[in-house]
Amino acid sequence: MMKKLSVSVRKLVEFVMMGGSIDSRFTGSNVMQEGTRTHQRLQAERGDNYEKEVYLSIELQVEDYELHVEGRCDGIYRNENQVIIEEIKTTARDLNSVTVEDYKAYWAQLKMYAYIYCLKNGLNHITVHMVYAKRENKDEKTFEKQFELNDLTMFVEEIAKEYLSFQKHLWKLKQARTESISNLKFPYESYRTGQRDLAKAVYKTVREEKRVFAKAATGIGKTIATIFPSVMSLQDGKQEKIMYLTAKTVTKMVAEDSFRLLIEKGLEIKTVTITAKEKICFQEETICQKEFCPFADGYYDRLKEGIRDILENERLMDRKIIELYAKKHQLCPFEFSLDLAMFADVVICDYNYFFDPKVRLQRWGDFHKETILLIDEAHNLVDRSREMLSASLSKSVFLQAAREVKELDRELYLKTKKVNDELLRWKKELVTTSEFVFDDKPSHIMEVLVEAVEACEQWLIRNPSGMAHQEIMEAYFAGQDFLRIAKVFNERYKTIVTIFKSEVLVKLACMDSSATIKELTSKAVATVFFSATLHPLGYFQTVLGGEEHDYYISINTPFHPDQIKVYAKNISTKYQERQDSIQPIVAVIREVFHSEKGNFLVFFPSYEYLSLVFEAYERFALEDSVETLVQQPVMTETERAVFLERFDPEREGTFIAFAVLGGIFSEGIDLKGDRLNGVGIVGVGLPRISLERNVMKDHFQKQGQNGFDFAYVYPGMNKVQQAGGRLIRSEQDTGFILLIDDRYFYPKYRDLLPPEWQNFIRK
Repeated sequence: MMKKLSVSVRKLVEFVMMGGSIDSRFTGSNVMQEGTRTHQRLQAERGDNYEKEVYLSIELQVEDYELHVEGRCDGIYRNENQVIIEEIKTTARDLNSVTVEDYKAYWAQLKMYAYIYCLKNGLNHITVHMVYAKRENKDEKTFEKQFELNDLTMFVEEIAKEYLSFQKHLWKLKQARTESISNLKFPYESYRTGQRDLAKAVYKTVREEKRVFAKAATGIGKTIATIFPSVMSLQDGKQEKIMYLTAKTVTKMVAEDSFRLLIEKGLEIKTVTITAKEKICFQEETICQKEFCPFADGYYDRLKEGIRDILENERLMDRKIIELYAKKHQLCPFEFSLDLAMFADVVICDYNYFFDPKVRLQRWGDFHKETILLIDEAHNLVDRSREMLSASLSKSVFLQAAREVKELDRELYLKTKKVNDELLRWKKELVTTSEFVFDDKPSHIMEVLVEAVEACEQWLIRNPSGMAHQEIMEAYFAGQDFLRIAKVFNERYKTIVTIFKSEVLVKLACMDSSATIKELTSKAVATVFFSATLHPLGYFQTVLGGEEHDYYISINTPFHPDQIKVYAKNISTKYQERQDSIQPIVAVIREVFHSEKGNFLVFFPSYEYLSLVFEAYERFALEDSVETLVQQPVMTETERAVFLERFDPEREGTFIAFAVLGGIFSEGIDLKGDRLNGVGIVGVGLPRISLERNVMKDHFQKQGQNGFDFAYVYPGMNKVQQAGGRLIRSEQDTGFILLIDDRYFYPKYRDLLPPEWQNFIRK
């Protein structure tokens, strides 16, 4: 049976002719647009015998494969005596330095078009033109060659053979994957209570190409219950890939462990984890240029061998494995992971690689229509996506850029200073208060900002390093990001201006990211939003772009009520009463926790509040021989690991760690058994009152929702549920939760607690 594959001319030759170095030197955002304009200008000048953007295609048969190759050549000249195939390439290089031997991939592309045209039109030879054109002016340089059909045929056969040798390997991997899935069983002896229901819901969602909002209590085994049915769906045809999106490193590791378990049970699958460039870079300073990094120098010369090697020998390609093979083949580990993702069945990565317009994986876009999206801890996507879709501009950045370039470039100095001056003028007009809100985007700033960004871009192209480079780069990217968001600014946005001392900060603040989430997830085959705290469901469906026809499922805790005891203490922790609350909180911590042996976590709504209480409490801990530990505002991964190691299951005394609600230790961590015996939660987690939150409140109020609940209550109580969810992680875990706030005694807040917490015991 003939196996059929399709590929564009460009992707075919780029893969086979791959070579060169990574070069992240500044090129500017308008390169593509300038290139398009240059193409259009040259094509328009070619005359009547010229046809532009000519579609060409062919089926190549190699052994038992049929390869469909297609593309559009830039233009074809036709007259009675001659046919000329033309390709136009724009460049910033000095045209005098360009030779006929340069850019082998470009020539390969042109030869593919020439071959297809000859074969389709019965020609034995043909003339081709390779045109190099400057983007910034009308200069161009043309190289002419003649090719015989026999020579083109040999060239194309070699190209197709090399491309198919790799595709054959991928085909075998896919066959092995399908066969292994057909024999795959759920990796545990039985499903936990509710776990099968979740797995069925996910499988149904994928089969029917829909979206589902799944609220499944902590401890149910959500990760494997979403991954397993998604993997099973890969044998059905349209679903080809899985993208597992998460917000934290620890939850990435949980996903990796689930795939590792399935692989141990016989699953043949290729899984790639993407780690942030700053974390995985081998160099002390992240400069992706061959002059500074040996892993960037000649990267593409070695990439194919590296990809073949790792795909032949590894299935779970986590950070350690990627680093191992990257060092073996002298490859940049970050770019290696991105390139590997194109050939993987599963990609595990942060939300931003799918949702953030600044960093999303553009190269993955071709696969959206066959991708299953699994969005872990989906409650985190609400605020994360708003920030991804917002942009800020600060006066000081442009003032500093202007100062640095004053003696270097007068024109750039004046244009960057003009942004600073416009913000300064606005500051003088808005003298009545320090914060302002506007319904519209600041058009008067946009005009001077466009000029400044364009000037920065041209300067950076001319000056790839040296004095003022960093400051101009910072101004450029800040301005570019601001202009990008300004283009999509609509009724879901507000302009928020903050003035303090000499600084002016202008933020295009996204109030509601639901439309963008809906648009992006609709490109995937199916999307699964899942979390233990998608409650209330109506709120999350609204802010995550849900629609009436989406599925939803809610699964309560699988654990026995006797495993957990919940207490509540009626102490007001409202901001204006916090000073009065300190001593009562200290007293209840001593009463409840000091009488117990084991490991405990107490969460506070802010570092400031935590510090006030801990300062008053610390001497009592010393008196009662209680070990304590406090989360720090900034912690490295090593410091976080050390923090968690202190939860010793063999502890004979009392240990209390103090942490922050919504922080790194309030979700995603797994302290099973006697590593954690109790949790205290001070407050109801409401975000601090701020102008932006109040504007968000007003926005949702106008939409017919309860604005205060959307902006404050629901996000806050979500943090409470997440923190309390650290306690019971398995059927063997037991412990207690202490809720400290008078609002837990109000029906509104009590109803937002998990059902098993609502009948708490008053302390």
